[in-house]
Amino acid sequence: MRVGLAASLLVSSVCGAFAQSAEPAPAFEVASVKVSAVGEGQRVRTDAIATSPDGVTMTNIRLKSVVQWAYHLQPIQVTGPGWIESNRYDIMAKASGPVSKDQLRLMVQTLLAQRFKLTCHKETKEMPAYVVTVAKGGHKMKPSEGEGEMDAKPSGKGLIVAFTHVTMAQLSEMTQSPLQGVVVDQTGLTGAWDFSLDASSFAMTQPTGIDDLINMVIQAINEQLGLKIEQKKIPAELLTVDHAEKVPVEN
Repeated sequence: MRVGLAASLLVSSVCGAFAQSAEPAPAFEVASVKVSAVGEGQRVRTDAIATSPDGVTMTNIRLKSVVQWAYHLQPIQVTGPGWIESNRYDIMAKASGPVSKDQLRLMVQTLLAQRFKLTCHKETKEMPAYVVTVAKGGHKMKPSEGEGEMDAKPSGKGLIVAFTHVTMAQLSEMTQSPLQGVVVDQTGLTGAWDFSLDASSFAMTQPTGIDDLINMVIQAINEQLGLKIEQKKIPAELLTVDHAEKVPVEN
């Protein structure tokens, strides 16, 4: 997931405005959109998104999560009717050939407009955000070798998790949930990185509240990755879903 707030802070526009241009809106060649096949009584309630060079599969996903992915935003940046956070769908879409992930996102925007009749608007508002920069002593991550998707798996040593092929935008997205706020990458670091995070401190010292947890996350990232996180007020892009159909146009 890439946030890319910096490029859009000065922009306020209507979602889907790309469809008004002379160029046709990028769209999938085939797409299946259905109300989620996962029953209410089943335990699986996780949004699942899997991409390939020529398509995307979203399983048991909330409409809000589809919008977040399509417009490359974080949860706090998307608002709308309450049901977009509860109703779930299964989406399988294929392009006519390999495309970039940015093009896939544009295609999902088109799908949202066509199948869910989604309309929305954007605005820029000053709000508290967590800004990530490189700490004074420099970062402690290694450049990733070769190509690959982001991956995380136990290292086999205690509670250490090894991360590979992580971009700074993806790291920002990962930290926004525990920090419960917009996270903006201002490190200036490009490309993908490998690093490990040791969660043993969280197991040994239970946080007493959300503020304590946030401080622990900030400290761990600073000490283990050499990245500094500060809370500041910055202009942030917000997206509001004005209308969407609960029952999508199916295949």
